[in-house]
Amino acid sequence: MKKRNKIVIAILVILFIIIGMIAGSIIYVKSCLKPTKAFLNGEICGEIDSPCEVTAFIVDEGAYGKTTIDKLAETGIIKDADIVYYYNRIMTGYSFSAGYFEIPHRITQEDGTVRDVTLDEIMAFLSDPKNAHQDTVTITFNEGDFLRNFAYQIAQNTIVQEDELLEYWNDENAIRGYMNEYPFLTEEMFDPNVKYYLEGYLFPDTYEFFEFTNPDEITRKFLDRTLEIYEKHKQEFDDSDLTIHEIFTLASIVQLETGDAEDSDKVAGVFINRLELPEILGSTVTACYAFDLTKDECFEIGDTLDYTHQYDPYNTYTVQGFPPGPICNPNEIAIRAALHPDTSDGYFFFCANMCDGGTVFARTAAEHQYNIEHYYLACSD
Repeated sequence: MKKRNKIVIAILVILFIIIGMIAGSIIYVKSCLKPTKAFLNGEICGEIDSPCEVTAFIVDEGAYGKTTIDKLAETGIIKDADIVYYYNRIMTGYSFSAGYFEIPHRITQEDGTVRDVTLDEIMAFLSDPKNAHQDTVTITFNEGDFLRNFAYQIAQNTIVQEDELLEYWNDENAIRGYMNEYPFLTEEMFDPNVKYYLEGYLFPDTYEFFEFTNPDEITRKFLDRTLEIYEKHKQEFDDSDLTIHEIFTLASIVQLETGDAEDSDKVAGVFINRLELPEILGSTVTACYAFDLTKDECFEIGDTLDYTHQYDPYNTYTVQGFPPGPICNPNEIAIRAALHPDTSDGYFFFCANMCDGGTVFARTAAEHQYNIEHYYLACSD
């Protein structure tokens, strides 16, 4: 009898535990299907000063489901992204609209009373494009410009800060997150001497951004365009003796060394010829990048000053081979030149032809000195 009572008690205890677990789970799930208290109390504000009556929230372009729900959890608007995701998938099926939203914390009812906004109302609000502020800005990024100037232009036209963007473009974990989608991003990018990981990989073009955007959305715009160029020349990348990183690096040097599209292949060939000796590349523009000179400063100074002999990993007067990474963001012509360097004439030197335009090439140092005197210095103001 005592044994039977013990069994009954044990069964009852197990049942109470199971019921308690079920009840606890139900309570937890119900709590997850509400906005957080911090959000309702005006402590979660986004870009708006706290405390706030509405929360600034950006739905990224293309992020119409799980990504946006994850972001709602990351920003503290909801408690558990997984529960809300499955609730939305099974019960409601909202698909969010891209843009900048100001989510209200309170709802005024028809009778004038005010109550807290519900989770369903938040998701419905984010799914209605009429609620989105989708003002866009169009920005043109010049070929051969520096990544830091790209960041400055974006900061002048969107809510994203220059320092925030530069930090993001040099965040190894962030960049690694793109590598599966963009095969031209490789391990070589993460050389410890690289100034900015994405320098050279942001294709110069005209882009349209939401004014209320974020670093991820901006970066994807650039990388999508670079991917188009990469896929267009995929076979040439595969056939090249250079690595992908070396191709973008050489293209960036060619971009700044010559403005003449017709001579780009030969300029690329000069550097390949020097590498095969092996000689130092001796590129003035790499020294300029090493010491943060602007393109105008680099053009005015030339390659005659002592700074070209100061050591820096990017200064190809003081190091062998290529610099650690690209020194600007090259256009398609420069990329194509790096893919098809013309080494056939055996040139090792070149200089700008200030008299007639274009570039003059030389095989020997003596020929090069002659060209400098007769085609560069003689016609320079």
